[in-house]
Amino acid sequence: MGILESIGKRRTYYLIKKELSVAAEKIREVVEQATELTPDAFNMKSARVVLAMGTKQDALWDAVYNAFGGIVAEPEPKEQENIAIRVQVQV
Repeated sequence: MGILESIGKRRTYYLIKKELSVAAEKIREVVEQATELTPDAFNMKSARVVLAMGTKQDALWDAVYNAFGGIVAEPEPKEQENIAIRVQVQV
């Protein structure tokens, strides 16, 4: 697959269910491997990732919403459910 085809197939998932369909350790492994394989300037391996799950994820999103001071509204619980139904994560 070429780069243009890869870019064309890329999708962004805005809301994903909190319930994990795979083990948290598997997610950590995939993110770690993807970070390691991602090229950067002079092969410096300078990329950093924050992986927040469970209560840490809740605290992170609370901080994001608070930092924007109401500019970004928190989704209503029903809206979260509807969006989560449409989104499926495959790892």
